Amino acid sequence: MAWLVVMCAWHVLTLAQAGIEVDGTVRDKDSNRKLPGVEVQVLRGGSAYDAVSTLSNGKYSLSLEHGADYELRFTFGDLSPRKVLLNTSSIPESFRERPFYLTVEMSLFEVPDGFDSDLLDEPIGKVAFDPRKEQLAWDLDYTATMQARIDAALSAAESGGGAVEVSNEAYEEHMRKAEVEFGRERWAQSINWLERALNEIPGDARAERMMAEAVENEQAAEAEAAARREYEIQMREGKLAMRKEDWPVARSAFEQASGLLPGEQEPRDLLAEIDAMLSEQGAGEEAVEADYAAAVEEGNAAMSQGNLDLAEASFELAAELKPSERLPREKLAEIRQLRKQEGREADLMERKRMEYEAIIERADRAFDDQDFLKAKGLYEEATEILPDEVYPRTRAVEAAGLIVPIGLEDEEAEAETEPSASESADRIYEDHIRAGDLAFDAEDWSGAEAAYNAALEIRPDERYPKNRLRRLASLMGGGAEVEATMEVDREALMAQEAAAAEASSEQTAAVLEEQARMLEEERLAEEAEARRQQEEARSRNEKGRDRSRNYVMAIQNADEDEAEAYYRDALQSEIRARGQVVQERASKQEALNEVWTSNSDTRRQSALQSIERKVSEQSGNLYASASFREDRVASLESRVEQQSEAALDSRARGNAGRRDRYIEIEENKQKYSQTLLDRTKRYAVFVDSLDRMLQHYTDFHRDLRRTSVDNRIMQYEEIQRTASTHQRIGEGEDIRRMENLAGVRKTAQDDQQTRILSAGEASIRSASALRRAQSKDAGEPPTPDDYREVPAKEGIREGVDERSYEVGNTLVIERTVRVGNKIDVYRKSVAKHGVYYFKNDRSITRDIWVLETFEIRD
Repeated sequence: MAWLVVMCAWHVLTLAQAGIEVDGTVRDKDSNRKLPGVEVQVLRGGSAYDAVSTLSNGKYSLSLEHGADYELRFTFGDLSPRKVLLNTSSIPESFRERPFYLTVEMSLFEVPDGFDSDLLDEPIGKVAFDPRKEQLAWDLDYTATMQARIDAALSAAESGGGAVEVSNEAYEEHMRKAEVEFGRERWAQSINWLERALNEIPGDARAERMMAEAVENEQAAEAEAAARREYEIQMREGKLAMRKEDWPVARSAFEQASGLLPGEQEPRDLLAEIDAMLSEQGAGEEAVEADYAAAVEEGNAAMSQGNLDLAEASFELAAELKPSERLPREKLAEIRQLRKQEGREADLMERKRMEYEAIIERADRAFDDQDFLKAKGLYEEATEILPDEVYPRTRAVEAAGLIVPIGLEDEEAEAETEPSASESADRIYEDHIRAGDLAFDAEDWSGAEAAYNAALEIRPDERYPKNRLRRLASLMGGGAEVEATMEVDREALMAQEAAAAEASSEQTAAVLEEQARMLEEERLAEEAEARRQQEEARSRNEKGRDRSRNYVMAIQNADEDEAEAYYRDALQSEIRARGQVVQERASKQEALNEVWTSNSDTRRQSALQSIERKVSEQSGNLYASASFREDRVASLESRVEQQSEAALDSRARGNAGRRDRYIEIEENKQKYSQTLLDRTKRYAVFVDSLDRMLQHYTDFHRDLRRTSVDNRIMQYEEIQRTASTHQRIGEGEDIRRMENLAGVRKTAQDDQQTRILSAGEASIRSASALRRAQSKDAGEPPTPDDYREVPAKEGIREGVDERSYEVGNTLVIERTVRVGNKIDVYRKSVAKHGVYYFKNDRSITRDIWVLETFEIRD
C-alpha cells in the first residue's frame, strides 16, 4: 500500500513536469493582508477549464497544458475582480517538453463609488513566450499602463470624480517596494521604504498604518528570536548538565527552556528522561541529603553574588527535597523582600533618570540658544541628580568658558554696522541658488535653469551654478533609460523552486501519513493482543479459583493413613522427652539467675554512688564556668566602650578634616573664578575676528564643495547607465545560471525525498518484523494442550492413578496425574524421621500434594 501511494505521487509529479505550473499569493491591496477563500477560475478558449480557492495563507497553485490560451480570473466578495491572460500557444514545439513555472501575485481592492468599472473588465497583465529569454515573460509596459489607469481612476473616485493633477511617483514607488518587502516579512527594509514614503507625503494614513503593523511584527520577530536564543542556551546548559549527571541543574534548564517555547517537545522529553533515570537509580535518603546540602550551598553562594534568580531556583529545589526544613522557606522569603527592595530602587533610579534627561534637554536648548549662564546652572543641577555622569560636568565647564561678563568697566561696546553692498549681493546669490536647488529637486528643469542663470549674473566666476547647468543639459537631452527585467525572471525562478519545495513537502507528508497509519495499525494490534492476554489471565484466575475450592475440599476430605499416624505418635513421644530435658535445664538456669540478681543489686548500689560523686563534681565545674563567663562579659563590655570612644574621636577628626578641605576648596574656587574671568575677557576680544575669518573661509569653500558634489552625482549616474547596459548584455547568462541552480536544487530535493521514502519503508519493515516476532512467542507458560503426544502416554488415562510400594523401611505412595497431554508424577515418602513429598523428582509441600493430586468425582 505504501509503495502504491509513493508510485502514484511520483507518477503525478512526472506528468506535471511537462506542463505549466502557476502559483502565487492573493492579498488585500490596502492592508497587504493575505486573503483566504479567493476563487481562481481558469478559462481555456473561453470555456471553463479549472477552478481553485486560495488557502488560509492566501496561496494557490494550478497546472496547465501547452498549446492553449488561458484566462485567470480572481474574484472575492465585493472586492475588485482581476484578470490575467496567459498565452501558451506561442511556445514553440521544441520547448513544450520541458516544464515552465510562473508566479502570478495578485492584489484586490475595494471598489469606491464613482470608479470606472470598465477598467476591471480588461486584463491587468499579459504573459507570453519570449524567444530571446526562452521563458514566459510579462508585458511590463501593458501592466504599467493598466496600473496607472487604475490608480488614476481610484484617485479620481476618492477626490469626488475630479481629475488628479499631481502624481507623486516617488511616493508610489516607495510604497510598492515597502509592500514587496512586507510580503516577504523583511520588516526592517519595509520600515525603511515606508519612512521614505512618509517623507514624500507626511501623515499619509496608508503608510502610517502599514508602518505600525511592520513595527509590531518586527518587535514580535525580535522577541521570538530572543526567546529562541535563550531557549538554545538553556537547552545547551541542560544537555551539558545531563552529561555530567547534574540532574537538578539539567531539570532547571529544561524547565526554563520549556517555559520559553511551550510548543517544543524536546525539553519535555528530556525532563521525562531525567525522571526515569532518577527513578531507576532510586536515590535514597543520603542522595536527597546531599542534593539538599548542595542546593542550599549553591543558593547561599548565589545570594552572596547577587544572583537572585539562581538563588531562588536553588532554595525552591531544596524546599522540594526536604519540605519540613525551615531554612529554604526563610531564604525564599528573604529573596522576595530583596526583589521588592530592588524594584523600589529601580523605580527611584528610573525617576532620577527621567528627571536627569529632562534637565539635560533644557540645558542643551539653552546652550544652543547661547544662554550659557542658564545652561551651566542646569548642567550642574543634572550633575547633582546623577553624580557619576560625565556629560553634564563637561558641558558645564564648556558653558562656563563661554560666559562673557557684562557691565565691566574695561569692556568695549560692540558697534552695530549696516550690512554692506557685498553682503546684500551674497544674500541675493544664495536666494537664487536655493531656488534653483528646490526646482532641480522637483524636476522643474526650466525654473532651475533660470535660477542658476540669475545666480551667474551676480557671480559669473562661481563654478557651482555652471556645473548645475551642464547637468541640466545632460538630463534634458538624455534618452529614457532601459529598465532591466531580470527581477521578473528571478522571481519566476524563485517561484519554481518554491513550487518544487511544496511538492516535495506534500510527498513527504504522504509518506509520514502512511507511517502514522502503520503505527496506528501496530497500536490496534497491540491493544487486541493486550485484550487477549487479559482474557487468558481472567481464565487462569477462574481456573485458579476452581483449584482453590478443590484444595479446600481436599484438605477437608484428606484422610490420614496408619503409617503416617504411627510415625506421628513416635515423633510426639520424642518431642515430650526433649521437653522434659528443656524443663530441667530451665530450672537450673532460674537458680543461676537468682544468684546473679543478688549480685546485681550490689553492683547497682556501687554504680549509683559513683554517679552521685560525678554529679557533685560537675556542679562545681558549672559554677566555675559561670563565674568565668561573667568575667568575660564584663571584659567585652569594657572593650566595646573603648571602641565607641575611639569611633567618636575618629569621627571628630574626620569632620575637622572635611571642614579644612571645604575651606581649601572655596579658596581654590575663588582663584579659579578670577582666572576664568581673565580668560573670558581675552576670549571676547578675539572672537569677532575669528568669526569673520570662519565666515570668509566658509564662503570660499562653499562653491567648491557644491561643485564637487554635483560632479560625483553625474559620475554616479553615468556609472548607473553603464551598469544597466552591461546587465542587459549578461541577462541571458544569468538566466542560464539560475536554471542550472534550479536543476541542482531539484536534484537535491529528489535525493532528500528518496532518503525520506527509504526511511519510511525501513520503519514499516521494522514495525512488521517486530509484530511478527511478538506474535511468535508471548513469553507465557505452555498450556496442557501444548505438550506433544508420545506412544508412552497411551496407557495412562485422564485423571489421577495411585499405587504404593516400599523401599526399605520407607512407604512410597505414587500418584500419576494426566491433564490433556501433560503428565506429572507425584510421590509421598513416609519414614520414621518424617513425611516428604515430590513432584517429578523435585521436592514440594504437602499443600501442593493435596491440591494437585486430589480429584473430585461426581
